[in-house]
Amino acid sequence: MALPAHQTGKLAVSIGVAAATAALGAGYSHVVGGMPRAGATAGFIVGLLLSGFELFFVQTPAGAWLRRLPLMLFIGIATLVWALLIGFSIYVAAPLILDLRLSDLDVRGREASNLAFAFGLAFLLTFFLRIRSLVGDRVLFNFVIGRYRKPISEERVFMFLDIADSTRLSEQFGDVKIQALIGRFFFDIARPIAEHGGETYRYIGDEVVVSWPMSRAVADARCVQCVFDIQDVLAQRSDEYRRLFGVVPRFRVGMHAGPVVIGEVGYSRRSIVYFGETVSYAVALQSACKRVHRDFLVSAELMDRLESSSELPRCFLGPIELFPDGTSVDAYAISRSNSTLSRREAL
Repeated sequence: MALPAHQTGKLAVSIGVAAATAALGAGYSHVVGGMPRAGATAGFIVGLLLSGFELFFVQTPAGAWLRRLPLMLFIGIATLVWALLIGFSIYVAAPLILDLRLSDLDVRGREASNLAFAFGLAFLLTFFLRIRSLVGDRVLFNFVIGRYRKPISEERVFMFLDIADSTRLSEQFGDVKIQALIGRFFFDIARPIAEHGGETYRYIGDEVVVSWPMSRAVADARCVQCVFDIQDVLAQRSDEYRRLFGVVPRFRVGMHAGPVVIGEVGYSRRSIVYFGETVSYAVALQSACKRVHRDFLVSAELMDRLESSSELPRCFLGPIELFPDGTSVDAYAISRSNSTLSRREAL
């Protein structure tokens, strides 16, 4: 059975990291006069286990409790796990695979330096994966190669998603509690966004802006499936939201596709920014949701590009006015009653 796309991507990253740490392990063993094949084997296992721990536990629902911990406590627990995995890789797994005795590895002579080097690799690996999880692998890669140092044009899909009735909730809860609700909401929806290849562009109050390269977004209608998965996450955690906040948040989404100009700005804090009508139309569609009493609007232009769009539960609304000058676009409302909470239940 084929793995989901997001799982395949994680597996590819994990194997790539393991290959890199294997090369580093072999090189280190050669420099210090050890056994390169033992260093390569241990390095591969270290990279595979540590990246697997990060990608298949920390960044999944099972690891949500760990991600919510204060940073220093998170680091302390992660360091303990690293120590166990590194020790297992160097002194158990690698010797078993290579049929070596520990004496063959000269444990006493190089034990401290071996562990120090392995921990150094672990910190570099974890730093890379943490940055990747914060900004996204594609954004990180583009920063590294300087792809957008000179503005370029790309076809992309933009999604503007905000919490419905947040003003009323803010008056009801107060600033501290509504901020806790918003923070928890963004935390919970980060995983489905990442799993469907979305790149979180920025957070604005109670709103998140997500972007996809066109080909990634339209394949299997991943951008729309992302919204369905967010709905499912909220439905699955509805009891927890009611216990913590007394309410299950609803949200509204506007989505549009088209050309944008992308470039880097800033110096001390560099950012990638997007310019063009595509962005304006997406946010205007999100704003129009309340006016037309819908929670999810997709432009007809994007709908025409989506793979399997005919299978989506959609309703054609015709032209919707987006701007005071009368500019309008044809749009569809999308809903999936079997995965969303009713308005009365959510509120």
